[in-house]
Amino acid sequence: MKKLLLLIFPLLALVMFVGCDMTESDTSTDAESAIMKVITADESFKLEGLEAVENEDFELYDLSVEAHQNMELFRRVVRDSNYVWSFSRRSMAHEQEIIVEVEDDTSAQALVTAHVTGIFHVRQFERIWTGDDTWERGDSVRFSEKPIDMNTSQRVLFRKRIDRRGGEHWIPVAKTFQIGNAGSTLDIEALVFAGDDTSIVITDFAEELYGRRNPLLIPAMENPTMSVLVSNDLADEAEMVSTRMNVNSRHGNRGARGQFLYVETLENGDKVYTRNLAPSQREYRGYKGAVEVIDMRTLFDHDYEVYSAATAGIYFKQQRGGRPGGPGNLP
Repeated sequence: MKKLLLLIFPLLALVMFVGCDMTESDTSTDAESAIMKVITADESFKLEGLEAVENEDFELYDLSVEAHQNMELFRRVVRDSNYVWSFSRRSMAHEQEIIVEVEDDTSAQALVTAHVTGIFHVRQFERIWTGDDTWERGDSVRFSEKPIDMNTSQRVLFRKRIDRRGGEHWIPVAKTFQIGNAGSTLDIEALVFAGDDTSIVITDFAEELYGRRNPLLIPAMENPTMSVLVSNDLADEAEMVSTRMNVNSRHGNRGARGQFLYVETLENGDKVYTRNLAPSQREYRGYKGAVEVIDMRTLFDHDYEVYSAATAGIYFKQQRGGRPGGPGNLP
């Protein structure tokens, strides 16, 4: 009998150990599954500005940095008097990968990466002038295709909340910027939001977490501006810098595209582009936005085979009065 008891007790201990281990594993797996479902169903994790675009005409010219110095000339939108350029993105595909790290029973982090692929089409047409200020698109002159291969990443902080009925829910409470690059020539070094005598400079896109209790607050004052610092491996090459801000799909607001104007080149070769920032319709409501930088060689050089671009997606709120905010204590 004693031998039998001695045999049973180790077996019970082994079962208890395995059972505990399985329970912890099951709990972790359940959390990962729940978080993945939240991310895949949430539109805010999808980057703006990388959707398919069909035959969009740009009245742009392949300007050197020196030509940008004449701001009045550039404000009137310089155009190539001989040709019309048309660009489109087709066959766009987004493959998302989610890696969840469960820290404890109530907190977890997720790394959300996406592989964006597609084809960028460049078309060049003759511009046929029918009057002093009117023209028609003529015959096609040249055509080229450039494969899009971009990787984006974003880190998300989750907390588990218990509702009144005792149900458990994993809620995203803070996010980093969603940053991405195609090619190796371009980078967005900093974003600057300014209004009146206040400003906020953001450089650490991958580490700073912004959430509901510590949101990215940008000025909603008179004449707020947004600036982008861009680095390019060719300092004398210009970029097309555009943005779409104030996107809130739940309220049917898809935002509006806007172009940045070149301001200056810094001593280290980084270029500064600036534009006025339209205020959001309602303060303290969460909005999405995105900045996209495309190398002019991608747009206007048919022999340049690389789709070279950089993007940064943000989630923000606007406020009037006070100072713009950044990351504080995590929620």
